[in-house]
Amino acid sequence: MSTSEIEISELFFKMTEPLTDDKELSDKKRRSFRGVSAEQRQAERYEKLIEAGLQCFGTHGFYRVTVREICAEAKLTERYFYESFKNHEELLVAIYQRLIKGMQQVIISTILAEENKEPKHLIRLGLTVFLRYVSNDPRIARILFIDVPHVRFENAVLIRDTMSSFDTLLQQFGQVMFPRFAETGLNVDLLTAGLNGANVHIVMRWVHSGFAQPFDEVLESCFVLFAAMADYLAKP
Repeated sequence: MSTSEIEISELFFKMTEPLTDDKELSDKKRRSFRGVSAEQRQAERYEKLIEAGLQCFGTHGFYRVTVREICAEAKLTERYFYESFKNHEELLVAIYQRLIKGMQQVIISTILAEENKEPKHLIRLGLTVFLRYVSNDPRIARILFIDVPHVRFENAVLIRDTMSSFDTLLQQFGQVMFPRFAETGLNVDLLTAGLNGANVHIVMRWVHSGFAQPFDEVLESCFVLFAAMADYLAKP
């Protein structure tokens, strides 16, 4: 395995760590019901609420969904909702973080599995996986590019940190594929934020249009920005 592949592998394990610490469950042994512990039952209810939130928010929109409707979708009473979440905004944040983490994992694992390590080929591959992840499930597209950008979150820092994880991913990818990335004199934080911001706005317009533009047209629009950066960094 080459040095670049080793570094990308290390990046994969780093970027797939949880974005925030999961709520710690007590080590104290709980009473079991039909062989299932209290912790397991709570974890199962949590997953049902996540799935219900994805369905409800992704279908109707954050502001058109109530806690009662989420519980009805999950087939749980409201007291079980508040066992895991303070309000439906907290549920949306949890869903958002899970979607972002899942997206990053599939992008990185696909790049790791690719034999052709030419930078622009990997850029196109990563963007293709990203756009497929968004367009294959309209619920995901709505939550990521319609609901989250327009909700005034109580915990705005958490959302911002989650979004900035893509900047970090791009910076580390650049450092692995372009050895002189840090020597260009460019402000790396601004560069990666700009590239990711442009990418997000292209996809946001695509989502708002109901995916009116052809997939390949959107892919090429995103790719040309990253390809220009790759050409610049490849200069001797």
